Amino acid sequence: MSKLEIVNLSKIYGKGESEVEALKGINLSIENGKFTAIVGPSGSGKSTLLHCTAGLDNPTTGEVILDGKNIFKLSEEEMSKLRRRKFGFIFQSFNLIPVIDIYENITLPISIDNKKIDTEYISEIINTLGLKDKVSKFPNELSGGQQQRVAIARALANRPEIIFADEPTGNLDSETTAEVIELLKLSVEKFGQTLVMITHDENIASTADILITIKDGKIVKKAENKQRKRH
Repeated sequence: MSKLEIVNLSKIYGKGESEVEALKGINLSIENGKFTAIVGPSGSGKSTLLHCTAGLDNPTTGEVILDGKNIFKLSEEEMSKLRRRKFGFIFQSFNLIPVIDIYENITLPISIDNKKIDTEYISEIINTLGLKDKVSKFPNELSGGQQQRVAIARALANRPEIIFADEPTGNLDSETTAEVIELLKLSVEKFGQTLVMITHDENIASTADILITIKDGKIVKKAENKQRKRH
């Protein structure tokens, strides 16, 4: 059963002659436990759709329903808690804090939420992502691929139900991209999350369970990716 429902979502930027309709009445179900890839040309509305779905941006009209509730009816405090506790985020820029070490970067969402750190779970994430010997280092001591692993670990740290990833490999070379995607999929499968990812990379899209194609602010295709690559 779908947990996340997007209902008649639209987003308009600007007014008058400068008005741009980035999303045009999007209706979409995000399926639990699946890897959904969103593809489309530049300017098609991919990032706007992801940001509105994740509550990072407000739509002009429409709803995003999670557990039967429209997230845009939540108070600012409730929305903040939702993003901290049920959603995880991975972006093209790693957004690591340079003055704290890798372990503190990974556990930052838990610390902000004033929750007790489940050291066994965090250790499992760290080991899964191959970061065991990096936890006492600082971000500037790591390669781009290693920093993106840290960003993935941070996204997983609070046991989110849904992980939103916006071109998470855009700054990485092809070898590191393949490695990071495999690690992300392994982590998501192992820890039971749902993954929603924007990508322009056809190789990444070919490994997704569900493929969403968006063009000019509209979904033009949603398909189970029966040709997805298996490993």
